[in-house]
Amino acid sequence: MQTFNSAPSIGPSDHDDVAKALIRRLCADFACQMPTSPVSQSVYSTAWVSMIPNPSKSIGHWLFPQAFHFILERQFGDGSWSSLESMGHPSWDIDSILCTMAALLALLIRRSSKIEVPDDIDGRITSANATLRQMLRSWDSTTSDNIGFELLLPAHLEMLEKYSLTYSFPARPRLMDLYEQRLQREKPESLYGSNPSTLLHCLEGMIGKIDFDRLAHHRAHGGMFCSPSSTAAYLMNTSSWDREAEAYLWNSMPHCGAVEVNPTSLFEITWALMALVEAFRMDAILSLEMNRIAKFLENTFRSQKGPAACAPGLLDETDTTGSMIYLLNFLGRNVTPDAMINRSESSDKFRYLATERTPNSSTNAHTLKGPLNVSNRSKYACQIIKVATHITDWWLRGDTFDKWSMTPQYAKMLFSQSLVMLLRQWEYGQLPEVPVPLITEKILPVLFGIAVDTLQQQNEDGSWGFRSRETTAYAVLCLSAAAPLPICDCLRSPIEHAVKDGKAFLLGQTNEWSKTEFVWRSKAAYGLGVVAEAYTLAAMRISPYDHSFGKNIEDICQIAKPSLGTFQEISHLPFFAEMPDWLVSACIVEAYLRLPVFDRARQAVITHGAVKQQRHFNIVPFALIASSRSKGAFMTPDMNGEFMVMCALVYEVDHYIEDVIGGLKGVEVQEVRNFVHEVFEETCLHLPTECEPKGVSKHQEPESKRPHHLDGIKTRLHRGISWVLNSQNVLSSSKYDQVVLRRELKAFYMGQITSVYESASLATSRTPQNSANLLQEPYHHWVHTTSSSHASGLLTFAFLTCLLGASMDGQDCFRSAVAKYLAQDLSMHLSSLIRMENDIGSVIRDRKENNLNSVDFPEFVATEEEDDLESRIEQLKRLAAYERECAKNALAKLIRMDVDERVVRALKAYCNAVDLYGEIYAMQDVTPSLARCS
Repeated sequence: MQTFNSAPSIGPSDHDDVAKALIRRLCADFACQMPTSPVSQSVYSTAWVSMIPNPSKSIGHWLFPQAFHFILERQFGDGSWSSLESMGHPSWDIDSILCTMAALLALLIRRSSKIEVPDDIDGRITSANATLRQMLRSWDSTTSDNIGFELLLPAHLEMLEKYSLTYSFPARPRLMDLYEQRLQREKPESLYGSNPSTLLHCLEGMIGKIDFDRLAHHRAHGGMFCSPSSTAAYLMNTSSWDREAEAYLWNSMPHCGAVEVNPTSLFEITWALMALVEAFRMDAILSLEMNRIAKFLENTFRSQKGPAACAPGLLDETDTTGSMIYLLNFLGRNVTPDAMINRSESSDKFRYLATERTPNSSTNAHTLKGPLNVSNRSKYACQIIKVATHITDWWLRGDTFDKWSMTPQYAKMLFSQSLVMLLRQWEYGQLPEVPVPLITEKILPVLFGIAVDTLQQQNEDGSWGFRSRETTAYAVLCLSAAAPLPICDCLRSPIEHAVKDGKAFLLGQTNEWSKTEFVWRSKAAYGLGVVAEAYTLAAMRISPYDHSFGKNIEDICQIAKPSLGTFQEISHLPFFAEMPDWLVSACIVEAYLRLPVFDRARQAVITHGAVKQQRHFNIVPFALIASSRSKGAFMTPDMNGEFMVMCALVYEVDHYIEDVIGGLKGVEVQEVRNFVHEVFEETCLHLPTECEPKGVSKHQEPESKRPHHLDGIKTRLHRGISWVLNSQNVLSSSKYDQVVLRRELKAFYMGQITSVYESASLATSRTPQNSANLLQEPYHHWVHTTSSSHASGLLTFAFLTCLLGASMDGQDCFRSAVAKYLAQDLSMHLSSLIRMENDIGSVIRDRKENNLNSVDFPEFVATEEEDDLESRIEQLKRLAAYERECAKNALAKLIRMDVDERVVRALKAYCNAVDLYGEIYAMQDVTPSLARCS
């Protein structure tokens, strides 16, 4: 870590004075004509700077010899380099790969020059090369979005190949696809024009592809797009020496290493002041320097006619612009978001840059703050609603990744602050255009969910992240924003304790506040000391309950108490014994918040009137949310929501087939079997190799001589099957995972119908002799085949696999043969467990309705004299315990495989749900009784 502009040690009583001192330092920084960015030194940038030869060989061959020593000193024992090791982040990520590539290239260039070569350079190169190979083989490209990585990695691979180092790795094909797509969006020849391009930030990725002599007009502050590494590449590849670029690089080397980004004056000033004004009273920090900064920002904003960048003269950035609009209006400088809207608005969000490959979450949160803080905000209601919808959808998808911050807590803080601002303006009557469903179905669930997430992620010492001060500050500010919401009343005590503990951690780290932490990301990771210090001060000063909401928000947040009865009854089960009381309450509230969306989604799929309003459906949201929030599990809200509908569909199909089809004659049951085959033929698998034309065929009911009631059955079967196979996430999953789902879905329907036939055969007598005659299949075989399909475990597991694969860019959820085998074994044991626990809880109902139950198999009784129901159930419980142990072993082995962390946490949620439902069935049979038997 490096220290810049060190802050004095402070106590709890003088935060205002320290904030004023920070504002004075900011004022002094922007007064410099060539400000030095107080960001951390970067291994990646320093490696590129170290490659620059000295144009005047009389004073040394290398322009920055200290940069090469910086690289040597920071090589790890395994041969790699990383910006993140000191922060406790995983060492083999995209940052480590890029740092190792650049540093290895620097070593190779130095060795080939035979000038000032260290004695141990061969060993350093060998170990770096070996570790880089391992890094690339294990790299998951779907989790990477560092700036320009799709340009930089291919370029470094090409440059390393010139030194006979070649690399083959699984993610390389996708990487090269991204590379080609980037060059299609931004042509290299566009660099020769007058308009700046983001390619200027990654010129090291353009070596050998452009004429560097035609780029000098793009210099800003002497450098290329505030990037020392890009400027180094430019300086090495231009035919005439550029003194301004050299001066820029010297300015970017505050010590022995180069910084990652320089300059960042507008970014630092805006972000730091924004943090302070949201937490401090204006009369406490208002000063002459504050007014000078406000005037500087206003002049800059107006001179650029609206859009702003991280420093004057650079390419406009939407998040900087939105933040400046918010801050300037807060300081009484009336500016409008019109130019930002004209430049950056798209159909469903705001773009950071016109050529961006993926949108950014924090950009839209900053954008939302801007129009919310202008006097005529209602004029921008359309944009406000659009951005609020976008960022809530973002969180519900579980996509908390941010391009600029390494810590998810940063985006969560911004989401909470901006959405709470929107709610306050709506309550004041300033934004009547905001629809109530947006508030009740998206904004409130998101704010509540973010608060619960943040509480769950706090470390025992009061910190968040890897004991990070900056991340802890974001978390305290996030909780403080959401705390006053009436919907968060059940969280009041845990929030108060969490904020208190977080502040205690920060106070204990007072002397470290100005030390840089690597929580920001550009091409590589870096830190901003002044921004971290400002947010830390804000976190120390903020009070969660200084402001309350009025009646409008209180009314809309009111929980309907009668709706919670079912949830509260279940919450006393052993499953919740280790869950804190506040988290159980939070799961109940979260389930209630999700009910309207869940009900609407399931009723669009489920048409069987007999189960439309059954109470057991309300258990589904609570059970799945609780399962996702316990024991290291996690499923994204949208994924959880879609899985809820799948569970509801399973309930409906099971009940419908038992209730309606179970009452049909034998010939009619066979006709229903034919219906299932027909529906699967008509519902085309959405795969080009199996279906022409591409897409799902629209089923048209043909004219039929069948009785009308049978055609109605086919319509209902088609609706459920089509919903599963045509789900957007299913269609976005891999072909392999879709084929497995299709197979299990068909087996589920056929298994249900088979179960009806078996139950009908047992209806006349349940004597051991009759069971032995009719159930000739061994129980072990039955429970792992027909029953596993009928119990829906294999189906729901396959459906979850598709949802997870879709979240990983359509890759196979389980990629190796071993992982696929273990996953199938896990699903088989879980499905058997589901059937057994269901049967344990439904013996009485099954006997009343003549349904086949596991205890009907002859294995469960030795002789007719010894036969009693309790002994049968006890034997079934022992078998269920065995299947649970087998499932645990399979999951443990699967986790030890190279399985994505998102998959592991979702599988834990699934296993939790199986356990919880087992306890629910043990408490009470929640399956609805058949209409024909009631």
